[in-house]
Amino acid sequence: MADFCITAVRYNEKRTHIDFVLVNEEKPDALGPDRIVARAFVADLIRLKKATFITRFKGPEKGYKHGADVHVIDDEYLTTEPNKTAKDNLGNLPEF
Repeated sequence: MADFCITAVRYNEKRTHIDFVLVNEEKPDALGPDRIVARAFVADLIRLKKATFITRFKGPEKGYKHGADVHVIDDEYLTTEPNKTAKDNLGNLPEF
């Protein structure tokens, strides 16, 4: 089980990269409260192996469905596809 999940993203003004993510702690039977966290901080936690993250999507029923593991590219970009492309790529997470 991951430590945290990312459920939404906020892009910078030019929409060139993610600035902030909406994060929740993964608990055995629930998600923790919403927290708005800087993308760079999440990237640091993953890079330093201090925490693990997944994406989650709202399902057709109540609650969230598991998404993919989140990785870091070039010590900076968050991605679910570790393909060495230097850009943020968290799938189709909604924006907040």
